[in-house]
Amino acid sequence: MNFVYLVILALTWVGIECFIGGTRLIFSLPAYGLLSIGAVLSVASIRGKQRIPPDAFCLGSTLLLGAWVLIRATHSPIESLAWPDFFMMIGCLMAYLLTAFYLTGMLEQTILIVVLWAIAAVEVLVGMIQFLKDPTFMLFGLMRPLDAIRASGMYISPNNFAGFLVTVAVISVSLGIWSRWPMWAKVLAFYVALFCLLGVAVSGSRGGYFATIGSLLAFAIGSMYAVRVADPRKFLAVAVGSLGGLAAVVGLAAYLMFNSGYLAHRLQTMTSKDVRIYNWEAAIDHIRVSPWIGTGSGTHLIYGRLFRRPPIQVDPVHAHCDYLELVAEYGIVGAVCMALFLTAHVRRALRTYSEILRRRIIPSGFHRSNSFAVQLGALCAVAGLAIHSVVDFDMHIPGNALVFAFLFGVLANPGMERRFGLVDRRLTPGAQFILPALGVFMLWRGMPMLPAEYCAEVARGALRDHRLVDAIAYAKKGLYPVPPASDSADEPKPDILDTLLRKTGPDPRNPDLYFYLGEANRILGTRFKNPYVSRRYYTAAAEAFDAGLKVFPQDESMLVRDGQALDGLRNFAAAESIYQKALALDPNLDLLHQYYADHLIAEGKKAEADAMERERVKAGPVEVEPDQKAGDLPQ
Repeated sequence: MNFVYLVILALTWVGIECFIGGTRLIFSLPAYGLLSIGAVLSVASIRGKQRIPPDAFCLGSTLLLGAWVLIRATHSPIESLAWPDFFMMIGCLMAYLLTAFYLTGMLEQTILIVVLWAIAAVEVLVGMIQFLKDPTFMLFGLMRPLDAIRASGMYISPNNFAGFLVTVAVISVSLGIWSRWPMWAKVLAFYVALFCLLGVAVSGSRGGYFATIGSLLAFAIGSMYAVRVADPRKFLAVAVGSLGGLAAVVGLAAYLMFNSGYLAHRLQTMTSKDVRIYNWEAAIDHIRVSPWIGTGSGTHLIYGRLFRRPPIQVDPVHAHCDYLELVAEYGIVGAVCMALFLTAHVRRALRTYSEILRRRIIPSGFHRSNSFAVQLGALCAVAGLAIHSVVDFDMHIPGNALVFAFLFGVLANPGMERRFGLVDRRLTPGAQFILPALGVFMLWRGMPMLPAEYCAEVARGALRDHRLVDAIAYAKKGLYPVPPASDSADEPKPDILDTLLRKTGPDPRNPDLYFYLGEANRILGTRFKNPYVSRRYYTAAAEAFDAGLKVFPQDESMLVRDGQALDGLRNFAAAESIYQKALALDPNLDLLHQYYADHLIAEGKKAEADAMERERVKAGPVEVEPDQKAGDLPQ
């Protein structure tokens, strides 16, 4: 069965990494469903041969953290905002438990690392095409912004692209130096590491640069200490070589980057005041709202807008700091759970590091060890994640989170014989049953959402491409029950989507579907000169937006479009109330004030609009940071 689990985890990574890291449910749910199959099949392995269990403290802290995230997500104020974290945590728990209980052999872990190599190679190739030739290039029909400059591979964000590559690079370096592989495999590992570091360079991610330096420095320190303990005579040579290698990597990256004006600017501003500071200030204000238990999963979207600083004019979906966002959404309780989780795994990793040194490397006359290479690489990858998470949100990207779930599982169970304490004997046998239970729950709760999520994704793409009729049709499919199939021979046969929707039902809890339905109707209303026709579309738009606001009352995008639809109906009093709600939720968004001025002009209050504009000019221009160009409202 281990081979089955290995194949399932590998296919999960491939699938989710190829589709923007799974940052939309339509792309992450299939990966979680595949993992669920492996989780359910693990029932067959529970009564199998006796295995070395994972460290009880690692296992216990993981389950504690997972339980708190799931509990807080189910009690979050906006259900749809909590879904990504809720399902991602279940997916990560399944990947972690599969690794910690069953994928503990060195062969299995090596194969999975090679899979990560293959994924990284594709990511870097796509990134190089984006950077050198075609900035809009993506695989599988996906799209990038037309003004994109930095490489992002198959991710949406270059920062998360860099986070993945840093992880693969440091593990590859560790295998190239410390493994007992043949020389050709070691050389291949170094080539993969250099290829990944090249990808980090063209990503332009300053957080990625810091994470690269930090993870490689951690590896150099770990390697030098191992040499000092095992063979002090080689310490000086290894220390000079390690620090020289680190300096060579940094120097080569800097040389390559200075050949690009944009990347040279990114390198020069690594220590300058960053736009993220404004995100962090808003996140700190968010924390004050509910410091102990947080405000709930996904709610930084709401409070990031409420506490927005004027230089941030793009949508603050994340705080650009995993730690601050964790405390803001899950409170001090969540932070304590995360601290226990990290402490348990780092403690176990350091003990494994020491045990392998004492049991294998020193007695064998300073021979290499595959287990040591994997453990040290995984530990240094965690160090890189800890640094990167200060300035970015890697752990909110499902693809990256699933990779780290595997690495933490490796740290929790290095597959070495050890003494079992009372906690091990009591906790680990029962914990094996949690894995199939999670799989069953995901198949029951998560998979039925796929048809409606597919409708939302198709409607979003149709709205983006101005195929408004298609956007309306698919949004309605996702929101309203599909009529039962007719037995008449004259009726067309139902397609697969309709059949699935009849079985799973619509999803009226998804505010995006209401937004796409309303916005497509609103745009059609602006296109028709006939007042009766346009009024019909404006009415349909306002009804859709009103229904969506019952699901997500704080959605400023829906509020503004609702106000515009009401302006189209000449219902200015109702529109005024809607705009005031939006302005109260996001007082520092410049674009929102522009829309409100348009509303005043449409109502015939041009003098008030001009006065508001004069106040804005008097207050001074909004200083938007270079990488924070404001566009339209998010869709």
